[in-house]
Amino acid sequence: MPVTGDKEGPAPAADERRGYFGPLPRKKWVVVGGGIGGLLAARHLALCGAEVTLLEESDSLGGRVSSHVVGGFDLDAGAESFATRAGSVATLLGEMGLADAVVSPEVAPAWVVSPRRSYPLPKTGWLGIPLRPLSRDVRAILGWRGAIRASCDIYRPIGTVDPYVTVGKLARERLGAKAVNLLMRPVISGIYSRALEDLPLAAIAPGLPGDVERHGSLIKAARSRRAVSAAGSAVQGIHGGVARLTAALSAEVQSLGVTIRVNSPASAVVPYARGWRVHIDAKGLGVARTLKADGVTIAIPGAAAHELQPDMIRRPDTDDKFVALVTLVVDAPALDDAPRGTGVLVAGGVTRAKALTHATAKWAWLAREVQTAEHPHRHVLRLSYSVEQGESVVGHAIEDASRLLGVNILADQVVATSQVEWHDAAPAKVGSLNTAPGLHLVASAAGLSGIAAIVAADAVADYR
Repeated sequence: MPVTGDKEGPAPAADERRGYFGPLPRKKWVVVGGGIGGLLAARHLALCGAEVTLLEESDSLGGRVSSHVVGGFDLDAGAESFATRAGSVATLLGEMGLADAVVSPEVAPAWVVSPRRSYPLPKTGWLGIPLRPLSRDVRAILGWRGAIRASCDIYRPIGTVDPYVTVGKLARERLGAKAVNLLMRPVISGIYSRALEDLPLAAIAPGLPGDVERHGSLIKAARSRRAVSAAGSAVQGIHGGVARLTAALSAEVQSLGVTIRVNSPASAVVPYARGWRVHIDAKGLGVARTLKADGVTIAIPGAAAHELQPDMIRRPDTDDKFVALVTLVVDAPALDDAPRGTGVLVAGGVTRAKALTHATAKWAWLAREVQTAEHPHRHVLRLSYSVEQGESVVGHAIEDASRLLGVNILADQVVATSQVEWHDAAPAKVGSLNTAPGLHLVASAAGLSGIAAIVAADAVADYR
């Protein structure tokens, strides 16, 4: 929901704490970052009675959970689904009045395209881990030898699991190279933009190392995780786009009295005798402003959080990378039958793109909106890329989409294109989330990735 200036709602009820001479003053908090994590933190603090100011660097809220207009359609500019695990997002959507808008994707497999072949992913899997390694669709990919090698994980003792073990190391030991390279690597790398050898097991699912140790098997732990997910798909979306969650949260925090300041990038967070000073650079004005607060919650990428307070916030153990999302709106009859299901994951550097989502094949509501009587063959494609900051990759998108979907998309079939660039939001290992009294890290500053992980963490957050 775009915000063009300071927004203040009605003041919430006074803090009930009372001192000898009357009510004690409400605590003042500053939240740095207006993405989903920052909005949730502001909501949490306001409901606890704090006086909250939220600072957002850009001119609108939501970050990765925002929308943009492409070809006349209001489309998600970042996240277009959320994981259903644990039901945390479903609970939040119910509180936001969006429960009836939740939708599941179409039942169609995603595909993997590699230099040598293309194949649909198995029906039963969790983050690429084959839950039934001897099933026919797994054998078609791994062969009998690879499938039997993967199934050995179920019967081999595992012992103690290092909580910091990487996905690549453990999976290769337990499932074998074929299962890792043909199933897990394209799925997980497509989600997290990180090599499996650099990705801690706990980063893809909190508590997973303990689950693997308790079940004695990577496959059994994955089966357990899949079993406790919501019925149906492992992901869901929102009719009209996931960015509707941002609009609902923005409206609620303003109704709770939160002050929202857009175009207000924080430049430093400095402790002083009675709390914190947050320095703000007013964009285009060349002047700085300072807010005093009892506490500060930071909800921006880890590298940027470190720059705000380098003495107390550790820089994450990752490079400051960027991800570009290219959206294509095309009129292409060859895509009507969804030749590669709901999307494609890339193995072996077949294209510059690392993944493709056939959005109109994945979401029935979007297909109904886009494919009119006048334009019955219109489709929306989303391609993701790892990029250098400011690098344009739109020129790769048509050729990459054609290669990944196995059809020839012509330049004159392209109705509109758009590129949006984001900080890489892959999970990262960070230090303490409460680095000092009154300084708290959430969302990407806390190394979290994905709506489900951020919402679940907010529910148990300890602001102090």
